[in-house]
Amino acid sequence: MTPFVVKKAAFTRERSSAFTILFSYHNSAAATATPTNHSAPAPGVIVFPECEGIVLHAGPTQSGGASAEWFAKLLGRSPAGLTELAASADVSRPLPVFLPHLDGERAPLWDITARASFAGLSSVMGAAELARAVLEGVGYSARLLLERLEASACCRPDVIHHSGGGSASDLWCQIRADILGRPLHRTAVRDAGVLGAALMAGTGAGLFTSLHDAARTFVKIDRTFEPNRAERERHERGFAAYQLLYKQLIPVNAAMN
Repeated sequence: MTPFVVKKAAFTRERSSAFTILFSYHNSAAATATPTNHSAPAPGVIVFPECEGIVLHAGPTQSGGASAEWFAKLLGRSPAGLTELAASADVSRPLPVFLPHLDGERAPLWDITARASFAGLSSVMGAAELARAVLEGVGYSARLLLERLEASACCRPDVIHHSGGGSASDLWCQIRADILGRPLHRTAVRDAGVLGAALMAGTGAGLFTSLHDAARTFVKIDRTFEPNRAERERHERGFAAYQLLYKQLIPVNAAMN
């Protein structure tokens, strides 16, 4: 996953509205974007040069979609089949916590020795519970990065736009909305990177007056996922456990590596 936060300095106070773009790919992770004029990055965050008053705060995670693909392959399922299995898990009962650090972690941790792990397993849990944990663990990694990006950009996005291969799953979109605690707007075009490149090229060639106008014309919303407030407390506990588990495993991973 590669979250990034974009801050648009040119907005007036009346027009300004922070937004986040979350890209998720089946072989990578996610991305986030938010408008502002702050260009000093927080630790673990990448900040790009200003363009049209936009400052991009970004960070890629390592194994978001790859974690789902890995676990689906272990079960002999497709990624779509994995989300169907995860949907059957009973979330009213305890679920394991999953760290999606199969090949280390990039932003915001930048830890090459980090490794994936399930914690909190019990004999009553099965494939459905582990599948759900994988999807939620990737969501927690997005939240960890988003919070660092918000600190870097000095603003809290009130809108999240979601794109990429992982956004094809309604369940995974809902899980992300629940974990991030904000409405998630899935874009109609899944390949946001391709569309973005085309819009930048069109703006550079003079077909659009600005990137803002190009995006306003071509970026359309397919569906909005509202966060389920009933899931808030469970995900607060899960996110706290996620962070604690990573810290506790640092010496273990160091010894194993």
